[in-house]
Amino acid sequence: MFYSLYGIIFTGKMSESLASKTYDEFFLDNTLKVNKTVQIILLSAILIPLFFVIGTLVKLWDIPYSYCLFMLSFEVIVSIIITILNKYTVLHKVAMYFGVISVSIFVGIMAFKGIVRLSISYAFGTIISCLYYNKKLTITTCIINYFLSIGITYFQSAGKDVVVYGLYTRPQYIVQMVIGLTIEFAFLLLIAATTAKLSQRTMAKLMESLIERDKAFDSLNNQNKMIIQINSELEEKNIKLDQTQYEIIQFVAKCLGSHDLFTGRHVIHTQKYVKVICKELKANGFYTEELTEQNIQLYQTAAFLHDIGKIHIPEGILNKIGKFTPEEFEMMKCHPEEGKKLIEALPEIDDGIFNKIAIDMAYCHHEKWDGSGYPRGISGKNIPLCARIMAAADVLDALISQRLYKDPMSIEEAMEVLNKSKGGHFEPCIVDAVIKNSNLIALIDGDFKTTEAATNNKELEWWQKYHDSLEK
Repeated sequence: MFYSLYGIIFTGKMSESLASKTYDEFFLDNTLKVNKTVQIILLSAILIPLFFVIGTLVKLWDIPYSYCLFMLSFEVIVSIIITILNKYTVLHKVAMYFGVISVSIFVGIMAFKGIVRLSISYAFGTIISCLYYNKKLTITTCIINYFLSIGITYFQSAGKDVVVYGLYTRPQYIVQMVIGLTIEFAFLLLIAATTAKLSQRTMAKLMESLIERDKAFDSLNNQNKMIIQINSELEEKNIKLDQTQYEIIQFVAKCLGSHDLFTGRHVIHTQKYVKVICKELKANGFYTEELTEQNIQLYQTAAFLHDIGKIHIPEGILNKIGKFTPEEFEMMKCHPEEGKKLIEALPEIDDGIFNKIAIDMAYCHHEKWDGSGYPRGISGKNIPLCARIMAAADVLDALISQRLYKDPMSIEEAMEVLNKSKGGHFEPCIVDAVIKNSNLIALIDGDFKTTEAATNNKELEWWQKYHDSLEK
């Protein structure tokens, strides 16, 4: 158990604790700073005898030049000594006593010739000593000043008018002055020593408080570091979990691709177009509250599952070369409802936010702005935003991609079809967002066609053979 700071200060026990080191360092630093201040005072005092010489030359007063030279010599010598002492930290206590005593002696020298009145000036050195928060130094300085004052009084007494004119004998005058000085110095000693002691005690308590605060901060910082580390680990796990979920969803889309040649690729294409549309809508000031970066990412991921209900549609219908019969089309129209059922069984992702988006996309991406879509025939903003965006991306890819029953349209032709459907099939601002990014969409489409070309012909041939076998 560490000694308390109070115990270290007032019982003199030494400890290697942080508290003791901090205390020692603080008071050493304060001593060095006050030593520098005293050094500056002594250096500045060199100007005083020069000022006295100038005053004598202009007849302001009459101070002997020899006396001014003595004061100047004294100041130069003590200034050099204290400058040397202050260069060495190990001599800080020597510099402390030397500096304060030198100030007191210099005041005494000026008082000796009556240049300054004795009065309160003798307390100057004592007051400076209080800055060190050192009771012992303060008492020592006060005692030195007391005897200096008595000595100066003794030497000055012979020239005092009350002695010269015989009102008092010199001993009577000296005794009176010594009694007065003793009373004054007693009060000065009491006040100065009490001030130094209380200042030291106050600083000690302040240091103790600061040390306790630092310990609390250290403890808090350690806890924060631990929390940061835990959060970092959790974030890393969350990133891995998100990545795993994303890969699972991609895997589902690929599985769907084995069931339908075009649906597997189609969902990969549409998630790119969904991102383009979302970014453009947000840039133009549409749905800025809904289209956060997080939601845009969720829209993209959910796009992988928008056609998941097609897994319940027979392959022969999904990959039919010609037009659907009314019965086949009715069966195809079931895939939004089937997709909704499948996603409802999906465990919650992102606190269920992703699940809601994925359900809305799968269930409502064949709804139309004018209410003529399916399965519910809802219109306008009753259709979830994610589904309205998905509808445009869905049709866009269907137009510009190859199917068993058709070749792809050009980008320009697809834009024209979408533009004609503005306000009917699609929300106008969404169509505008698609058309404005036609060049970017062309680049994305070109990349898809390039990367898929190697396997495209082979898979088309396989599905053609499949249909031939169905006909037979």
